[in-house]
Amino acid sequence: MNISWKDAQDVERKLFETISLLLGDNANLLQFLFDPTRPKIRKRPGLLRDDSWVLNHGEQLLVRAALDFWSGAGHLQLWEMLETWDTPTWTNFIRAVSRLKDLPLDSNE
Repeated sequence: MNISWKDAQDVERKLFETISLLLGDNANLLQFLFDPTRPKIRKRPGLLRDDSWVLNHGEQLLVRAALDFWSGAGHLQLWEMLETWDTPTWTNFIRAVSRLKDLPLDSNE
């Protein structure tokens, strides 16, 4: 997704990059979540959660995880992730968390 956030702060850019990593650079999910011109999500988190029902279950959870990263408003629970996500999704999640927290990943992945 092309963003042209002229007034974005570093923290907003870092969050966007982290969420993009979490979503596996899925352009459809990034467009679903973000305003392309301003450093914010397209709608209030509750509305985005409601709108996500058109997505498959795994994508719904990714949207909720992204909202948790952005504002803490995704309300995702660990058990949902454990029951649903495959290894590549977990890998993206772990990489996103490590980037968000500035933690180096083991180079022996």
